[in-house]
Amino acid sequence: MPLTNHPDWSKRNLFAELPSLMTGKHAAFTLVELLVVIAIIIVLAGLLMAVTPGVILRGKITSSLNNMRQIGTGFQLYANENDNFLPSRVQSSDKWPALIYAYMRDRKAFADPGDPRNFLVTKTDPLSNERNNTSYIMNGYNDVGAYADESTTIKASSLDSPSQTILLANQSASGNFYMDTAEGNQSSGVLRKKVFNDGANYLFADGSVRFLAAKDLKDELWLVHKTVATP
Repeated sequence: MPLTNHPDWSKRNLFAELPSLMTGKHAAFTLVELLVVIAIIIVLAGLLMAVTPGVILRGKITSSLNNMRQIGTGFQLYANENDNFLPSRVQSSDKWPALIYAYMRDRKAFADPGDPRNFLVTKTDPLSNERNNTSYIMNGYNDVGAYADESTTIKASSLDSPSQTILLANQSASGNFYMDTAEGNQSSGVLRKKVFNDGANYLFADGSVRFLAAKDLKDELWLVHKTVATP
């Protein structure tokens, strides 16, 4: 049976009843109901404001890790095509960003989201050989003499402990390409604390990326050979 032919509907004129329905005692909110609704909205807004910074923070941390992993892949692919040699510490030719960029998907990986002055913000060239405009600083291999001799090369397989050897860290806007203990970069060039954590992420020579609290960052982690004294 069609709905309009139902006995109960056929006796009613809804259009005629509409004004009374709109003005009936159940059509409007009471003051108490309005206050309850407003209170609920305020509570929900407060919860949203409390949760949003945490969501943004987790997004930055994830993006930071992904960037370092992509750069780590670039280092590994470079080594694969260069007889297992990692990019060297050089002064007179292409520095490490220009050397590994050919093995990366996106240059945006050179901009860490926790770096307030990354190259996307400053509109600088991350592949420049004049100044390090990336958010990262590379191991300068000081314990094997690379600071004094740029012809020094390092094979990934020659590292005493790749999983305990930092290859890349966040830099503190120093503009240095390499972490050189001879210049004190372990204190001034490395960003030991990120804006979103009491520490920072580090790329290790085995390709892994790990977070280290500032108190856990030891100079020995930069050494190619762990039995050598820190330069």
